[in-house]
Amino acid sequence: MICRRSSLFAALAAGTLLVPATAFAQEQAVQPPQLVLPALPQPVPAPPTPTVAPTFGQQSFIPVAGLAPQPAPRFNFKIDPSTPVKDLLPVAPKAAPARGPLLADDLNKVPEIEFEARADQPADHGKLTERTAHQLAKINHMNAKKADAFMGALIESRADLAGMPFVMGDDCRSGPERAKHFAAAVALVRRAMQSGGSGRAFWTNYNALCEQQEEAASKSDKALKEQLTVTRIAALTQMLAPEPAEMRAGLVKHLTGVPHVEATRALARLAVFSPEDDLRFAAVDALKVRREKDYTDVLVKALRYPFPAVARRAADAIARLERADLTGELVAVLDEGDPRLPQAGTSGRTQFVREMVKVNHHRNCMMCHAPGTSATSAGSDVTAEVPVPGEPLPAPSQGYRQSSPDLMVRIDVTYLRQDFSARLTVPDAQPWPDQQRFDFFVRERAVSDEEAGAYREKLTPKEPGVLSPYHKAALAALRELTGKDTAPTAAAWRKLLDTPAQPAPQSRRE
Repeated sequence: MICRRSSLFAALAAGTLLVPATAFAQEQAVQPPQLVLPALPQPVPAPPTPTVAPTFGQQSFIPVAGLAPQPAPRFNFKIDPSTPVKDLLPVAPKAAPARGPLLADDLNKVPEIEFEARADQPADHGKLTERTAHQLAKINHMNAKKADAFMGALIESRADLAGMPFVMGDDCRSGPERAKHFAAAVALVRRAMQSGGSGRAFWTNYNALCEQQEEAASKSDKALKEQLTVTRIAALTQMLAPEPAEMRAGLVKHLTGVPHVEATRALARLAVFSPEDDLRFAAVDALKVRREKDYTDVLVKALRYPFPAVARRAADAIARLERADLTGELVAVLDEGDPRLPQAGTSGRTQFVREMVKVNHHRNCMMCHAPGTSATSAGSDVTAEVPVPGEPLPAPSQGYRQSSPDLMVRIDVTYLRQDFSARLTVPDAQPWPDQQRFDFFVRERAVSDEEAGAYREKLTPKEPGVLSPYHKAALAALRELTGKDTAPTAAAWRKLLDTPAQPAPQSRRE
């Protein structure tokens, strides 16, 4: 669950940003080498919206339709150096009552994690904007003493954030060159959305834009080609993650034509996290001609994902790919308990559960990214605006209105990466849309002996012979792969296949 610097953009391809990836800006003007975004080919119609600026050292916004430009608010907060750390952290949300293991394939029932408590009473836009800017100033104040100091203190103070897959230091930072190319890739997706809407029209425009950009680039520059490929995959998989099935089906088709390891891994993630059968089957078909070593770990880890639907999809993908070499992994699942059951911690004195949680993509930017304005910020930093509740939330194709530099976060510093994203209905959402993006993670949460007992009570079959959904998925794949059948135990299948028991790989034991 820990990514390294070299794999940051692979994490972005899995979906990392907790802010809309359509609102990039930079505080200071610099002039790095330009990557000019090509014009759309004719006769594709283009709406009368301004063109995305081709330079990267300047602020670049697309106005939101129907909203008049407003003066950018600026704030000047004085923070006493002796302020206690607890006063610099956001007010924690009220602890939700323990629900026990998630037994249904319903994303609405997944526990939600939030950066801070919501106001008891609706506040006006000005107060919400000031509160957001003030919290960013507090974060800068703490980080000025030590990089990522705020995130370290926040995690330590919050039981609900403990066990989340946070990364810090060099592991969560990308270099300015890659950040620049990622910003260009995001702009390319946004332009295709503006001109082509969704579905087939989007992909026609996007492919044409990519072709023109490649023609303008030096064909002998292999490093540039690599950067373009990786950052395009990252931008597409991030921005299209919660889009309708038609758009993501086009993503599968597009990735199928990209001969790169990151495209292969993105296809594998689509094969296990997509809820639509047709989309998953298309992703699996694309994997049939890919190097197995590039995607095997994605499928194997998904067999034990604490959401049974993902495990079923992984087992099905293994069977459809005819991966007979993975029968040992499937048999091992039969030897193991339900992954949602409590496990002993390293000390042996505590217990924890692995559970899926969700985070509202638009409300929790400061939990995922460092502030975009600080004493150490550079003009090459890629930044985005923190959405303020009470203000309309622009569509992915629109970008943002002119914003105050005091409301920006850095996209090249990412503390969390999600496994997948989906749109869920949010009640009383106005003026934001009813359907909002949520990102999903796996958290390891410490539980008391009483709660651990409740988990075991709900997840342990009441009658002999009743199988967990994980065992059922593994058995179905084994029968499909081997054309054989026997008792639903690991020992019986090892005897049938004449294979010895193998110790679990280190990656599985951790």
